[in-house]
Amino acid sequence: MNTVSIQYAGPALLGFPALGQGLWVDRLNDGAEALEIIDWLQSAHLELLVDLRNDGAFDRLEQALRVCASSETDIWLLVVVDDAQPHAQLRQLAGLINERFVIRGVLVTPAAYLESYQPDGIWPCGMTPVEVAQLAREYVPQVMIGAGVPTFFTELNRCRPTPGSFDYLTHATSPIVHAADDASIVESLQALPDVFRSGRALADGKPYRLTTSAVGAWRNPYGGQLTPNPQRERLTLSDQDPRQRGLLAAVWTLAHYHAAQCSGVDAIALWAVNEPFSVASAQHYWPVFHVIKGLSLARGRSALVFETSSPDIVALGWSEDGGENVRLWLGNLSCELQTFEIIGAEVTGCTVLDQDSYVTALSDPQFMQPARESPVPTLKAWAVAVIDCRLTVEPAL
Repeated sequence: MNTVSIQYAGPALLGFPALGQGLWVDRLNDGAEALEIIDWLQSAHLELLVDLRNDGAFDRLEQALRVCASSETDIWLLVVVDDAQPHAQLRQLAGLINERFVIRGVLVTPAAYLESYQPDGIWPCGMTPVEVAQLAREYVPQVMIGAGVPTFFTELNRCRPTPGSFDYLTHATSPIVHAADDASIVESLQALPDVFRSGRALADGKPYRLTTSAVGAWRNPYGGQLTPNPQRERLTLSDQDPRQRGLLAAVWTLAHYHAAQCSGVDAIALWAVNEPFSVASAQHYWPVFHVIKGLSLARGRSALVFETSSPDIVALGWSEDGGENVRLWLGNLSCELQTFEIIGAEVTGCTVLDQDSYVTALSDPQFMQPARESPVPTLKAWAVAVIDCRLTVEPAL
């Protein structure tokens, strides 16, 4: 068995993206449970998706906004409007938020643009996203106006916004658009740096924010409807992926956030506080909950670089106090047992979330507090570990 080396390589050039979650307005059945998850995760922001074409959408949106107002998180809206009458819906939206709620930003998407179109195909004849964004700026002038799509980069790339017409750019990701086996999900992470590099170029110097992303897909822009998946099988373009509650989702999330940090993404929303991508439910805290809760502690910290000798291992760390005390997260992106040697730091405590500790972590929202053990961990398939350590070389921060 090969030993993977994890070597401290100095301070990172780029900081950590603001970390938030999604909230599906139409599926907010238990505001108290959602608020409890928000408080546990210390979410930097929430991305509220609402389709204003649906009956009762404004009442449900107001309920969701009241839930969010009870927490100390920034609120960003992803609003779908009718292609034929966006004026009336945006006027009503402005009446709801202008006087009662503080909204940081809003992305308005004409419903037709939830679908994907080939460059040489027939495109919608109604208002374009750029035109609707201009209209939104008139109704909510105090709110940042976004460009992009609530779906995927492909749709953004085929319908690029006009530079200078927006305040921030956004899109989502999902690894199960083309394939849904475990290996393909892990391999999809390799494409993220190129996607993010292209996204930053399209952002044209404005903030680049990734909206709600998860292993599953909340929308199918290519076929009209999601893949039915009542048995929670490994299927493409489904919002009921079985790995959502498993270890693979946790290590994928760690790697996704690491890719965003290394690529200069300004903010990212990973998973959600309610269905379809909730990180917890009925006092069950899925592994992804523990990773997101742990990563939220990186806010305001100095990012550090830890180089690994294997592409199967993701390592993300930060300085706890601006000096030698460091928190390090490791993830095993393989189904093979991995052992480690940490170079440049001395381990003082660690906690491992793997198949052996899964059940214990399921009922303990504080499970990933470190310092449970002191040896350098051995990581089983898809496992993650949080490690406290002291640098044994000059931190140079």
